[in-house]
Amino acid sequence: MRSFFTCLTVLFLSQPVLSQTTVSGNQSGTWTAAGSPYLVVGEIAVPAGLSLTIEPGVEVTFQGHYKFIVNGYLQAEGTEADSIFFTTDNQSTGWGGIRIDSDDITDLSFCRIEYGKTAGEYPDMHGGGLALLGSDAVVSNCVFADNDATGNDNGMGGAVYASGTGGVTETLTSFTDCLFIRNHCYGEGGAIKFTGDNFTEITRCEFILNDCLYGGGAISFYSVFGTKLTNCLFADNYTMYGNGGAMNTLGMGNTLYVINCTLSDNSAVTGDGGGFNLAYANAYFVNSIVYDNPGMYSDDVNLDFGGFAEINYCDLAMPSGATGSHNFHLDPQFVDPAGLFYQLRESSPCIDTGIALFILEGDTLVNLSPEQYYGSAPDLGAYEYDPGTGIGELVVGSQTGYGLLQNYPNPFCSSTAISYLLESDSHVSIEVYNLLGQLVRTLADSDLPAGSGSVIWDGRDSSGRTVNSGAYIIRLQSGALVSSRTIVLLN
Repeated sequence: MRSFFTCLTVLFLSQPVLSQTTVSGNQSGTWTAAGSPYLVVGEIAVPAGLSLTIEPGVEVTFQGHYKFIVNGYLQAEGTEADSIFFTTDNQSTGWGGIRIDSDDITDLSFCRIEYGKTAGEYPDMHGGGLALLGSDAVVSNCVFADNDATGNDNGMGGAVYASGTGGVTETLTSFTDCLFIRNHCYGEGGAIKFTGDNFTEITRCEFILNDCLYGGGAISFYSVFGTKLTNCLFADNYTMYGNGGAMNTLGMGNTLYVINCTLSDNSAVTGDGGGFNLAYANAYFVNSIVYDNPGMYSDDVNLDFGGFAEINYCDLAMPSGATGSHNFHLDPQFVDPAGLFYQLRESSPCIDTGIALFILEGDTLVNLSPEQYYGSAPDLGAYEYDPGTGIGELVVGSQTGYGLLQNYPNPFCSSTAISYLLESDSHVSIEVYNLLGQLVRTLADSDLPAGSGSVIWDGRDSSGRTVNSGAYIIRLQSGALVSSRTIVLLN
């Protein structure tokens, strides 16, 4: 799995403004890059029976708190080089989010949905960025950032609210290679609230710094069936007054599968299950890491009323009442949790300790071929350790596992922290270059101690002037070690 630091870097390269188009009311046809940005000056809708296609590179900017209602078919498919933005010109008031009530399956890829805010009565109080109201969507390579569902001191699903999605026997709604960051809600599900959904698949997604007041800092599940989470990271999410710092279940008959996931540094500030609280649910964990998730009354995984867990080949503290085997509870030795780098170090006990084929009661939960992992067995957690690079697909330009780590945040607007890992005490230079190879700024040129550290770049050159938006190269040199990374600045 590539982390969001690398796989989404190119999503946000600035596009030249060629023209602009003002829109309101019913919409269909195609929104083109040539007509971008699209300035939304009133509520917009795709009527039933009609379709709207949004081309790569389009920016949709809401000039007020207007909703984007979809009763027909919406296809918003960007590319790695040209993403699609849904944003607002006023972050404090936000916009009404994309609200889908349609028989068609919406397609969203390489989109950034940000600063959506709920307002009003049900269902408009739920789903800051996206609401799936008995409707399905295939969502991939998207970023949900800074969305909020707290209107009128109510609301669930800070980024996404999904109700009644999925088929009777098949997956219709899925989230793949997405990042959910800094989303918030008043009620349950800081990033996502699922209600009565079937067979949802969440694959290679990262949930970071999301929060809520009343349960499921990242995700809250209510009476869902067959939900499968694979190769996902949950880090630094929290709930203030409820249970489940990362995830929480409510309702009846929940069934979930947690495969090769990492849950760490989540918290239930005044509740149970700092990582995952299971109430009226059957959950099956394989090849996962659940470590250092504090709760006021119970840490990591808590089996609440009606909760059951079958846990195999995991690094976690077994909760009372759970069953399973081949588990242990040891420090997984992440690269740098403080810098949100949850890849494994070479000495991690989680390397080569998973299982490639796992069948439970006739259901195949894990089926990996040798080409899908390194070593003698799969690793635990979201990131497979790559012995070629040294740190789980993280370090570029170093075959030893030392050098530059990814900056955070990336892309960034005002400043970014650039982390590094040094094998020994040495003289280190860290420099910023533009894509023409010209030196922009020297961030470090001194003797530094072994271990991890970081420097800050504020987007200015050596003369103190703010540089233009775009991609820049960070270069670290320490003796014979040379390591470089590409970062993106948005002004």
